[in-house]
Amino acid sequence: DCALVSFPYSQVYQAPDITGTNKANFKCKNTCKVYVDGPTADIIVTKNGQTIVTFNIIASANGGFELAASDEYMIENRGEPNRDFVFYVVDSKAPNYGSPVFAPQVMLGIAFKGSSRYATFLSSFEAIEFSSFAGTYPDGYPRIYATGFDAAGDERCQPVYQARSQYNAEKSWPTIPTALLTVDFGFEGAHTVSANPVKAADPMKATGVTTVYTSPGYVGCSFNNGQNYHSTVSQVIEQFTLAADRLDVETVYDLKSNVEGIQFNVNDKKNLFVGTNSYSEHYSKDTFAVLLSWYKIAAGSSWAMQLDFGTDVDPPIITTTKIGSSLSVLPTLSVVIVQALLR
Repeated sequence: DCALVSFPYSQVYQAPDITGTNKANFKCKNTCKVYVDGPTADIIVTKNGQTIVTFNIIASANGGFELAASDEYMIENRGEPNRDFVFYVVDSKAPNYGSPVFAPQVMLGIAFKGSSRYATFLSSFEAIEFSSFAGTYPDGYPRIYATGFDAAGDERCQPVYQARSQYNAEKSWPTIPTALLTVDFGFEGAHTVSANPVKAADPMKATGVTTVYTSPGYVGCSFNNGQNYHSTVSQVIEQFTLAADRLDVETVYDLKSNVEGIQFNVNDKKNLFVGTNSYSEHYSKDTFAVLLSWYKIAAGSSWAMQLDFGTDVDPPIITTTKIGSSLSVLPTLSVVIVQALLR
């Protein structure tokens, strides 16, 4: 069950990548920085059998821990086997190099207030919940990518959340079940966001508020299609009824098994998504009965969905990009709100 996810300038390792041998090789083509989602003295970086740095030191390093160029680095677990971790290694030639990286902990989330355009978050918890967006955002921002800062904004990687208005950003609490997430604020200047590790179940639900659904571990880039972050969550089951003036839905899916599908019903309209495709729909009614159901079968399957239950007095929805017809151009998705049950 390999969880390795590769980007042009970075790689993300998790516990399944060292299962069995308790070690995995990684490379720094140039100098690089490494980041982890939490401290431990038992997981270390070595080179030729010699300890270079522990996860304790990496976790406490302000701005990441820098390593010299080498092809001989190893991640080694010398303690309890199968311990969860997220290890993010980024080449010094990467775009946005030096952007801030955070690791929210239990009962101690992150309240980020700064001026950098990007902020990246690592977590072995089921999901990260974002809230308290504040700033003067350009149209279509903020956005959240299921990548590190080096791939956020890459045209081959599409956001899993995209605010459709300033009003929407300030009200929304998007909850995303994946190990690596980057907020793109859309500008360099004063802005804030809070990030907290949470269960994947029960994201916030209200008219005008965005909720994001994805397959757990979703990445969303065309160049590493079939790669997903490790997650213990293997199903999404949601059913609810909500009063609203409209519902806008966009989703994209790439299901690798011919017996795997996503059931998505709105009132009397029933949809079963199979294979690889996208779906976009606008519904007009005063009450929406929604059912969303998916069970993971194939390891490489992935999908993402965003819905907007709006009112006639909401600010206009701003869409700056269009959903593609296949996973090679993933959705920027429409604004969402729903209540999920992910187990």
